[in-house]
Amino acid sequence: MRLIEIAPELYLIPLDQDLPGFTSFIGAWIYKGKKTFLVDVGPAATVPVLVKSLESLGIRHLDAVLLTHIHIDHAGGAGDLAEFFPDVPIICHEKGVKHLADPSHLWEGSLKTLGQTAQAYGPFRPVPRKLLYDAARYQEDNVMPILTPGHAPHHVSYLLGPYLFAGEAGGVYLDIPGNGFYLRPATPPRFFLETSIKSIDALIVRKPSIICYGHFGMNEHALDMLKTHRDQLLLWEKIIKDEMVHLGETEEVDFFKSCLQRLLKQDPFLKGFFNMSEAVKEREKGFLKNSIKGFTGYLVPNKN
Repeated sequence: MRLIEIAPELYLIPLDQDLPGFTSFIGAWIYKGKKTFLVDVGPAATVPVLVKSLESLGIRHLDAVLLTHIHIDHAGGAGDLAEFFPDVPIICHEKGVKHLADPSHLWEGSLKTLGQTAQAYGPFRPVPRKLLYDAARYQEDNVMPILTPGHAPHHVSYLLGPYLFAGEAGGVYLDIPGNGFYLRPATPPRFFLETSIKSIDALIVRKPSIICYGHFGMNEHALDMLKTHRDQLLLWEKIIKDEMVHLGETEEVDFFKSCLQRLLKQDPFLKGFFNMSEAVKEREKGFLKNSIKGFTGYLVPNKN
């Protein structure tokens, strides 16, 4: 069990999975001020780690759980956690409420999309309906929910003091010791560029100081990082659109390989890829391909 203290009131709880390359990738945030908030819970498989981490901080009560979105790696353990905190309000996008109350479709979709990775994460368990609250209506305790569709239509970011808990609205961020950081889009199908740009702009206008990512860690220059990611999405659109000229002339596997090669060469914020371990590179290749697929579907509707 590891805890990373960011500030006296803020901790990052790594939720390492029993999968190659999935160390320091999934995390939950705990804000321990006058009131205590947990941002995301991770998959069911690591709820025991999460609970032990909370206990080690002396936390026996949560004022709310703030879910950025209902994907299995962020919300898969919500039902399990509710057994330990049976009265905690669980805040999510309105579209996520029914799916967390009855997660059968979420689990089926996770298995279809992620296969063995979903099995390793563990199945969803239902969250009692009385605990679930629409984020758009949650205006308590100095927490500002900001609807940020893009990575998912049910994505919400949360502003709490100087901290912006951005989930994947600002991409996926990994600190590369001695080599800066790695930043990539999280744009799985179905992806709509204008929607993501609008969400990033909604975060920029709030002028946050510190951005806390769902994957993984934080950066003290939130505005710069959001603007960087906005530019990155536009660069990806340009590169992938250019590569799509050859899509009908090559096999799809060659198209994705060509896109990946160009992105790794021309996107300066992917350079950290070359400093990763082989296991992490393999993990990232899978997510990079899925993000390219999102752009492909956007640029050629009905392609995916």
